[in-house]
Amino acid sequence: MQKMLVRLVALCGWLVLTSIPAFGQTPSLEGSPASVARMARQAELHDFSRMGTGAKILEFFGKKRLVKLEGDGNYRLDGVSYPYVRREVKLFVERLSSQSRGFCEDGLTVTSSARPVNKQPSNASPKSVHPMGMAIDFRIPASRRCRTWLEKTLLTLEGQRVLEATRETTPPHYHVAVFPRPYTAYLDVKKKTAAKLATKKSAPQRKK
Repeated sequence: MQKMLVRLVALCGWLVLTSIPAFGQTPSLEGSPASVARMARQAELHDFSRMGTGAKILEFFGKKRLVKLEGDGNYRLDGVSYPYVRREVKLFVERLSSQSRGFCEDGLTVTSSARPVNKQPSNASPKSVHPMGMAIDFRIPASRRCRTWLEKTLLTLEGQRVLEATRETTPPHYHVAVFPRPYTAYLDVKKKTAAKLATKKSAPQRKK
């Protein structure tokens, strides 16, 4: 019982810290050292290991530390060498791509996910979280309507402190690092709020 209370207190404190915007932090798709540092800090908080080789990624997949992205009617993969990510990242991709259908006729395209250290491009940051399996890259949609929706959605989620998103130029893509525990907590709140609203709507109305 005592252990449960300690874990609960730690989780509540952690959620408070990650839900309060950092001083001067404004959601932005422009990359910055501060943004890279926040991604690296989350990887550290989650105690994620850097996977140095493709064999290590496959080992993590075999141990169920990673799950496989397989694509569906809402998103597809293109040129992804290692289609493996943390479980929460896959959930994020599935939810985001499902929501995109009203704005993006062709859905979303994933161009990169987990990437071992020895396969990182020459311009990659030493603090990149791709080797931890918590990052995903999306192709920039050709449709302006789709781009506008996607960027607005990413900025909204970044404002909730559940991810960091950057519009990269070389090559052009959206780089998104998902923060597993904050993202899970965010979804739990949304589910509880939706359940309360549903209960309120189904409750019999009192006659005035």
